[in-house]
Amino acid sequence: MKNMNLKPALFAVVFVPLLGFAQSPADALFDKYSQMDGYTSVYITQNMFSLFADVETEADESGFLELVKNLKCIKIITADQDSGLVVKPVNFYDEISKDFPIGKYEDLMIVKQKDQNVKFMIRKEGKNIKELLMIVGGTDENAMISIQGEIDLKSISKLSKAMKIEGMENLEKIEQNEEK
Repeated sequence: MKNMNLKPALFAVVFVPLLGFAQSPADALFDKYSQMDGYTSVYITQNMFSLFADVETEADESGFLELVKNLKCIKIITADQDSGLVVKPVNFYDEISKDFPIGKYEDLMIVKQKDQNVKFMIRKEGKNIKELLMIVGGTDENAMISIQGEIDLKSISKLSKAMKIEGMENLEKIEQNEEK
């Protein structure tokens, strides 16, 4: 009889935490390609941001430390299509769009050119931005940047300049449109 009472408790302990741990589409794309030849991946953890916050600086005029203390991670993946290591050409924009949970994300900006698509999206919980996602897909370039945590778009624009993250310069355009 005691054994029967333990089964529901064991089930709850094992499976209930998994329900809250749903992987974002960006995480799935990153996990799929980050270990493959022909792709460059960067994963900056919350621990790295904590190190920044612990370092005393003379003056943090840009607000960099305030921003990074609220970030969970940054994931960046790019396809090195010219390297000859990518066996089958990939388009991150098309791939992530297939199974994308549209209702969970809001579009910020979409740029469509001849052979290239760039899309900025955010995922909110209440009024708080929890993820900023940039996806680039096309024949020339394929990249994905996911910034997760408590996010302020103005601060992210400053962060991208400070860290020299390519592609994120388009955030300035979003910031300028919000101010109008």
